[in-house]
Amino acid sequence: MNSKNENGLDKIGKPISLQLMLENDINTLHSFSGENHLDINKSIHKMRKSLKSISAILLLYKVQFDQSQYLSSKFFIKFLSKQFGVVREPYVYLQTFNQIEDKLKDFDNSNLDELRCQLELQYNLIVKDIKIDKERIQQGNESIVKLTETLNNFHVNFKYKPLKRRLLISFQKSKRLFKMLNLNSTAGEYHAFRKWCKIYYFQQAALNRIGSVKTSRKNKKLFKLTEYLGKEHDLQLFYQYLTAHFPELSQLSEALFRLKIKRIRKKVLMLYPKISY
Repeated sequence: MNSKNENGLDKIGKPISLQLMLENDINTLHSFSGENHLDINKSIHKMRKSLKSISAILLLYKVQFDQSQYLSSKFFIKFLSKQFGVVREPYVYLQTFNQIEDKLKDFDNSNLDELRCQLELQYNLIVKDIKIDKERIQQGNESIVKLTETLNNFHVNFKYKPLKRRLLISFQKSKRLFKMLNLNSTAGEYHAFRKWCKIYYFQQAALNRIGSVKTSRKNKKLFKLTEYLGKEHDLQLFYQYLTAHFPELSQLSEALFRLKIKRIRKKVLMLYPKISY
């Protein structure tokens, strides 16, 4: 959204409609239909955030939509998210490699040039030939727009309980997942927790911006939490890549990745309890 700061909140602090928020996010998706892909990483990241925001906002209204319409929109959101994810993945690998290259040199310097060349080649190929189905993007936009038009029939106010009830459900799901976490939990368990934290974060930000709740401090903590979880996820993905393509290096550096991931998880486990409903 153009009117959001890094925490997803409205810069001017004035309530706006859910319809406007969705329109801003959908316009972000439309922007990819052009030919300007100079800043591919930032563009893809921005569009994936918009898709997650759209998905979270629509989930607030799920019970009030025609279910066939809702499922159709969810299908396109999921489809587009996966496509954008595939495009951005090589950048994540390269970015993570750049951040820990010096540490990897301590284990095996011989494979690093080959690894860097492989990552840069994959990244350059993606930038040169972005494989995004523009027709499906257009279909997705139209499906989402059609669904969001239904919002015009809803009167959103400060006491709109179904919205807050849906928010509470998202919070409870993230809380249940958190209770099962520890430093040795699987990557999948942390990924599931991250998913619901993001949903809760975007829904909380949406209700804050329409004036239904005032939780800017909580949103800042939630944003920080999702950033930690994102870094943990990137390290996990990159280590999986090493295991598949450079098994010897992955075995030598396993302790390094475990330590880095453990440090991030400690921050997650300490921060989440501070986010009270």
